[in-house]
Amino acid sequence: MKLLLGVGNTMLGDDGIGPWMAERIKNCPGWHAEDCGTAPENFTGVVRKMQPRLLVIVDAADMRLTPGEFRKILPDSVGQAGFDTHSLPLTHIIGYLRENMPEMPEILLIGIQPGPVTFTDVVSAPVIRGGEEVAEMLCNGKEAQIPEYIPKQEE
Repeated sequence: MKLLLGVGNTMLGDDGIGPWMAERIKNCPGWHAEDCGTAPENFTGVVRKMQPRLLVIVDAADMRLTPGEFRKILPDSVGQAGFDTHSLPLTHIIGYLRENMPEMPEILLIGIQPGPVTFTDVVSAPVIRGGEEVAEMLCNGKEAQIPEYIPKQEE
């Protein structure tokens, strides 16, 4: 079984793409999904109980890309991609899971570039299109085709 954790604030427009993805991926066979809101740390027990073979965490991330573009983000690059609406850094959550799960699943962190984050419950069309593309790739077992995030050097 594969598990997707959708992270984000649904009242901040494009930041809500993670929860949107959780709802979308529920329709894919072999997947379970949880809307973690802004507190993914509250779902570590779910991950440990379910023992997925693949854990995918989806969140809006400022990677200096065009809104809707997406990347898989390696653990060493998490700090360079802008994840800032949740209470505990994703690196801490991943570290906790690695320390507390005897059979650690493969973990894939996917960032989707948001547009301007504003007070609204509507995710913008470009970000939804990016989410749809990610969902199709995940549903069809093509997560390896998601491009990797390469941090841009400061100029």
